[in-house]
Amino acid sequence: MTVRIEIVSTCPRWDMNMMGGKDMFDATKEPDYPLLPGFPGHEMAGTVVAVGSKVTSLKVGDRVAALEHLLGNGAYAEYLNYRTHELIKLPDEVSWKQAVSFELLKCVLIGLLQFGDISGKSMLVSGLGPAGMLAMQAARLMGASRVVAVDINRDRIAYVNALGIGLAKHLDDLEDERFDLGYDCVGAAPSVQALLEKTDSHVVIFGVLKGEIRYGDHLWLKGMKLESYRYRKFGESDQELLLDLVIHKGLNTECLQTHHIPLYRYQETVELLQKQEAIKVYAYPPVDFAASAKEG
Repeated sequence: MTVRIEIVSTCPRWDMNMMGGKDMFDATKEPDYPLLPGFPGHEMAGTVVAVGSKVTSLKVGDRVAALEHLLGNGAYAEYLNYRTHELIKLPDEVSWKQAVSFELLKCVLIGLLQFGDISGKSMLVSGLGPAGMLAMQAARLMGASRVVAVDINRDRIAYVNALGIGLAKHLDDLEDERFDLGYDCVGAAPSVQALLEKTDSHVVIFGVLKGEIRYGDHLWLKGMKLESYRYRKFGESDQELLLDLVIHKGLNTECLQTHHIPLYRYQETVELLQKQEAIKVYAYPPVDFAASAKEG
């Protein structure tokens, strides 16, 4: 089916790796250039404008958001073709800005569900990028008794605390606090190592791991479980959970979208992300491309 993209958002990891000439998962390699049109855009929400004869779950006029990162062309575009399983239908009460990063929220939830039932357990989240900001909220709303998120950027910590979406601290300010679970949204080995030393039972690495981790005998003796993120199909019950968290539980996804910059001024977007002055940058392709033509 064909979707008119109403809003598209950056993924700082993908965008910065592409601009830096590095493969997303292996920094020793370069991406395959030239990048396909619209790449690496993959977080989008839009309107179905055409469907194939065998499509029954969606119809023209439905509002949808991407759940998958397409192979092929990317979402920095006005229109893009999708398969039905790559989209989630949006209820009317979900806004474009809330829905545009549902692909990231889906990934974060898959990782959190690897812990099993987190009700009554405490969790330490490492990293206050977009994934960490979603994870700290989702963990609390899914029943965790106490959630603290840590970072080393004090400006980002102050920003997150001002939003009121949970408690953020500098890593150095944790002192002797301990947690049942640890969720790493950074991927750098020192971040994971710090979680291992502050966590008592289970750590999941959501971020793309870079560097070596030490799993000492003290961790083995207490039965510490350390595992990588395991991507899987995001089923119907998972989608219901996502929508419930946003619509009924108050998970704030819109707070990630801090700056609006048209796609034709993408260099400004890159500069904001490089300086960490933006969480995510979004654009409205139908309007922004029209503005580009008007400005010549």
